[in-house]
Amino acid sequence: MEKAASLPIEQVYDDLNTSSEGLSSQEAKLRLKKYGFNKLSEKRQLPFIRKFLRHLKDLFGILLLVAAVLSYISGSPELALIILGVVFVNIFVSMFQESRAEKAMTTLKNWMPEYAKVMRDGELSKISVSEIVPGDVVLLEEGDRVPADARLIEAFDLWTNNVPLTGESEPQPRVAEATKVVEKAYLYSPNLVFMSTSVAKGQGKAVVYTTGMNTQFGRIASLTQTIQEEDSPLQKEIALTAKYDFFIAVVVGIAFFIASYITTGGIVGTSIFFMIGVMVCCVPEGLQVTVSSALAINVLKMVRQNVLVKRLSAVQTLGSVTVICTDKTGTITKGEMTANKLWVKDRVIEVSGLGYMPVGDFTINGQPLRTGEIKSLDKLLEIAALCNGAKLEPPSDRNRNWSVIGDPTDGALLVAALKYGQIIEELANEKPTIDILPFSFERKRMSTIHKLNGDIAVYTKGAPRNVLDLCNRILVDGKEEPLTQENLDWIEQRIHEFANEGLRVIAAAYKTIPNAQYSKEDAEKDLVFVGLAGMRDPPRTEVKDAVDRARQAGIKTVIITGDYGPTAQAIAQEVGIVEKECCQVIRGVDLEDISDQAIVDEVKKGNVIFARVSPEQKLRIVKVIKQNGEVVAVTGDGANDAPSLKEADIGVAMGASGTDVAREAADIVLLNDSFASIVKAVESGRAIYENIRKFIVYVFAHNWAELVPFVLYALLGFPLPLLVVQVLAIDLAIEVIPSLALSREPPEAGIMQEPPRSIKERLFTGKVFGRSLYIGLIIAAGAMIGCLNAWAAGGWHFGMPVPINWQFGVTGVTPDPVYLKGVTMMFAGIVVAQSGDVIACRTSKQSVFRTSLAKNKWIIWGIIAQLSILAVLIYVPLMQQVFGTIGLGWMDWLYLIALAVVVIIAEEARKLVVRRFFTKKGEDLVKHDHTEL
Repeated sequence: MEKAASLPIEQVYDDLNTSSEGLSSQEAKLRLKKYGFNKLSEKRQLPFIRKFLRHLKDLFGILLLVAAVLSYISGSPELALIILGVVFVNIFVSMFQESRAEKAMTTLKNWMPEYAKVMRDGELSKISVSEIVPGDVVLLEEGDRVPADARLIEAFDLWTNNVPLTGESEPQPRVAEATKVVEKAYLYSPNLVFMSTSVAKGQGKAVVYTTGMNTQFGRIASLTQTIQEEDSPLQKEIALTAKYDFFIAVVVGIAFFIASYITTGGIVGTSIFFMIGVMVCCVPEGLQVTVSSALAINVLKMVRQNVLVKRLSAVQTLGSVTVICTDKTGTITKGEMTANKLWVKDRVIEVSGLGYMPVGDFTINGQPLRTGEIKSLDKLLEIAALCNGAKLEPPSDRNRNWSVIGDPTDGALLVAALKYGQIIEELANEKPTIDILPFSFERKRMSTIHKLNGDIAVYTKGAPRNVLDLCNRILVDGKEEPLTQENLDWIEQRIHEFANEGLRVIAAAYKTIPNAQYSKEDAEKDLVFVGLAGMRDPPRTEVKDAVDRARQAGIKTVIITGDYGPTAQAIAQEVGIVEKECCQVIRGVDLEDISDQAIVDEVKKGNVIFARVSPEQKLRIVKVIKQNGEVVAVTGDGANDAPSLKEADIGVAMGASGTDVAREAADIVLLNDSFASIVKAVESGRAIYENIRKFIVYVFAHNWAELVPFVLYALLGFPLPLLVVQVLAIDLAIEVIPSLALSREPPEAGIMQEPPRSIKERLFTGKVFGRSLYIGLIIAAGAMIGCLNAWAAGGWHFGMPVPINWQFGVTGVTPDPVYLKGVTMMFAGIVVAQSGDVIACRTSKQSVFRTSLAKNKWIIWGIIAQLSILAVLIYVPLMQQVFGTIGLGWMDWLYLIALAVVVIIAEEARKLVVRRFFTKKGEDLVKHDHTEL
């Protein structure tokens, strides 16, 4: 394709062995066999059973499967079924919560038009896009999507929308003539068109060079397919925790099987049953379900912040983001071109209002300007209104905001005219258009010809210097004067000032001549220069503050755009992403000569912009930054961004302006397209990670408390104080709701003044382990005392043989109520003590009494739900039969409540010690309350 741009049209035909008449049907069939169908290949999707088996390999699941098998072997099929049920619930919840819509390839295919207009056998035919082959001549008209990569051979006012491929925010003019291509930048060649781009206006013909996966779009599809998705840090942490837990459970289970075998005198069945209990106690069965559910709950909260999370594990990754690679158009900016400065001789007029809403004020030095006060301004905006091909659309059900159909620059000029009070319909009737000299790449201007009371009016707008070359007069206060060198110097100075402000500058000119003197060839000669319009796509008002917050949080922001460097630099400076004095703009054409290390060095400096980059170059930049150890979030809205979105640690697609391809490839979608929403998402990610740590301490605390009764049973030989089915009830039902309540703790003050958490930082650290063990042993001791006291009150003492009715689940044997009372006290003791633990776990160092429950009322509801489920399990007769419980008296409840208070007091004592002896002097505990201790 690169050489095609520089070839004359006849050589293009020779190169492809075709002609302006296209291919014959016979030749097309032969080429179809040679090159294949013009379509994108699909990546094979895993069948449901493969996905199921992949989740089944989870170590938590394997451990529980082993426990289920051992339960069945030892004669407890009911327990085996319960454990199997737990395994399958975990698998299906994980599959549901973690399922990511792998539809990027399908959506890429949907960008392809179904039919195209092609010359076959010398006649215009309509054929399936999939049958297009190299050498075909295709007809392109307004609204068409380009079906393959091709070289233009005819172009009539042809403009293409290249956003899906290059990221250019505005339609680009196309020509048929041979052009010199800048090395490695042929994507921007004006005589080439590419699959997935569309015709904004005009028409043309093109000869197809490449089809299917050989096109530029196909290369993007190939990149999207080959990128391997890595597990998120949270997934890796859960997997690592599972490995440790699996090892501990197996070792401890085997050790206590041996101990039980010895203490029971070689009873294998009892020893196996005991080993099952130990293994089940070591597995936090509800952890994965709780983590997934907590993430899902917080995802719903994030929707209210205009952030839609597609992959739950991405929430945690957000908290570790160190670099945000963002596009400019529509993310940093509003995505709406606005004319905000006008110039006529000796006057700069500022125009208020943003976007396409036709409401705004005109001022000079802050003073309001009345319509008609400056005659030259009247003429400037009359030209803006009539020399225009755009249409303004009011808000509707389809689009909530004012929008423009057509070229955004024309749209900005049209809106400026409407703000000034121009009535477009009246102007069009008074001065009807009789001819148009369209914009072209070479001319860089547009002219419209109008009837005017027997005369002809020519209105011209375009690139300032191109328009100035046609002028010999200037309009000053409504009067025409010679265009002197002094006037030219004033105009050049103003053009330079506007450009330095990041404005796109358009010049306007006109002339009026008698009808008899008009000729199309001389229409644009001897024009009268009127003025300048400076316009830009303004930055979103909230972005500057968001960039500052990101910087305070230790996050670098890097712009990677398909737009021009000066425009991107001006916007980046305005919102504070870069500093003017030391900003480095690296163009796509220069990237091939820049090493990976040089890219890393520039990003580290935090003062770089990448402009005019291709999809492959953007992907390379993202890979290089990741390989340097950064956690990268990448924004994108076009199909060209799909590979980078998938490669990034966090892919961020635009919801309003983004393509389906980008949305499907991303991890999160910004519903309002704003950069500020990314920063809010990072804050939420940090808070969620800390909250996950809080409920991990909470969950593992009761795991330790559950393990202790089985250890005492094996070592001391007294009745089993806690049943396996009760352990499962605690882990999978009773403790889930309080855990989820902890996940709703609001972000703590100062969380965005801290540097990003290291991606290597462990979720389950030694300090988290120690804290959960400390709480768990206190709960176990208190619950065990309640159990032994109940048994002692019923006549049991140490050394007493264990009767057969002091067991649960033995066929044909009714358990002794005294035994059930002790078991229930153990079971209820763990649950009620955890009510105190959930309150204590809200903070790590700071006293919990300094944190109002009103900030998280879900804690209260979680405790109510926890105790309500417990009451059902110990008072409902059917539940008593299933879970081996019996009703408790009010004195028992007083003891249990006291145990919960003891847990809170013990944790307060630990926090006091931490504050007194293990906190750096001067540390603000209120603002920096971490959960690692």
